[in-house]
Amino acid sequence: MPTPVRILIGALLALALLLAVRSRISAIRARRLESQRRQLLDDVGLLQAALLPTPPARLGPVATSAAYRPADGFAAGGDFYDVFALEDGQLGVIVGDVSGHGRDALPHTALMRFTLRAYLEAGQSPRTAIKTAGAVLERQLGGSFATVVAATYNPRERQLVYAGAGHPPPLVLGSHSRAITPITVSSSPPIGAGRRTGARQTVISVPGRGTVCFYTDGVTEARVGEDLFGAERLRQTVADLQVGASAAVLLDRVAEQTDARPDDMAACLLYLDGRAANPRVLVEELELDCDEAISDPVQRFLLECGLEPGEIAETTRQASIAAGQTGTALLHVRLGDGQPEVILRRENVALLHPRQASREASIGVAR
Repeated sequence: MPTPVRILIGALLALALLLAVRSRISAIRARRLESQRRQLLDDVGLLQAALLPTPPARLGPVATSAAYRPADGFAAGGDFYDVFALEDGQLGVIVGDVSGHGRDALPHTALMRFTLRAYLEAGQSPRTAIKTAGAVLERQLGGSFATVVAATYNPRERQLVYAGAGHPPPLVLGSHSRAITPITVSSSPPIGAGRRTGARQTVISVPGRGTVCFYTDGVTEARVGEDLFGAERLRQTVADLQVGASAAVLLDRVAEQTDARPDDMAACLLYLDGRAANPRVLVEELELDCDEAISDPVQRFLLECGLEPGEIAETTRQASIAAGQTGTALLHVRLGDGQPEVILRRENVALLHPRQASREASIGVAR
């Protein structure tokens, strides 16, 4: 065999051996990458399960459902929710939105969800839980901020209690799809915004059949042409759902009606059984300091609660005096068929000691 042929055959054998080695290395690398990809997906799944848990189908007599839709890609953003059982047969709900998306938002999202859940499980009211979390987490958010609504529902008393911090209030529908019109004046600012929060709380009676929808602003800020999807379209969409339809179905319906969804969407639904009866607001609460007591938002808050101008002037004067003595005062407005009743209470709660009971003294009533 000629020498050039031998050299060519040897070169071909060496090339074949090299290709075989490279193929083997590529196969090993591919298997390693696939294993890492599966591990990464498992980690992402664990993170999303921690931040976006699957609620039980029922908590006592209440059917529950929650769902999340990212704005772009398969990754948890700043939206979070939780639905869980509390003592005495009650249930708790947390829905919120941390500024930012992706991995940078995950630590703050987890911090917000688990902190608020711990405070509700410790027996704090939604307002006190948000107030305490605002004081504790202000610096830990590192310049980020979070909007949130926290709520409890008592099936025996059929009362929903909720408080928000820069977040849309829940949509509460009763028979014939009639909805509560929330008072949003003097709403509390987001947690991490550098201002005192956790000042507002609302108590709603849901005596009969009802649907409660908690959601993030990505739902109402989805685009329909040049317009926002908005709260009214959301109300109609919830009203059109079959009883027991999941929150995922709700978000699908929103997606079908919108052209663009630039932000994450999250929603949580509670279905309450009962006879035909409409919900109504029982109590509105507003905590304020001395300066806030005589401010225009507080006056408009009392006006929307149904007080007359003369009653508002006297109430804010007494509130300013009470807040000057104790730091803050709580306006407790009881609503009913007749004139609203305003009870002014001193607030004396140490934020960093959440188990300490508040000492409240009724110091004035306006009718």
